[in-house]
Amino acid sequence: MLSSSLSIAEFFEKAKGHSYQEIIHMADREATEVERLYYKTCRNDQCEDIIQYIKNLKDFILYMRHGIRTRRTRHFNLQPFKRTRLEQ
Repeated sequence: MLSSSLSIAEFFEKAKGHSYQEIIHMADREATEVERLYYKTCRNDQCEDIIQYIKNLKDFILYMRHGIRTRRTRHFNLQPFKRTRLEQ
């Protein structure tokens, strides 16, 4: 996983400077890895932090692909990714 602390801010830092396709790929792989972790280790909804991180990643992918900012992504600083998204 790119973010050892399940932090979307940490993921953003590691994704900065990559191409549009690389960022999408990184976010998709990260979401898949974290979902696998969730299904392997979490029982009875005890992993709210993992669930939130997965949702944040999926909403970030939605923003990168379509420019849609959800309630979750509105408070993120996505300015570094705006140019990358528009250049694709």
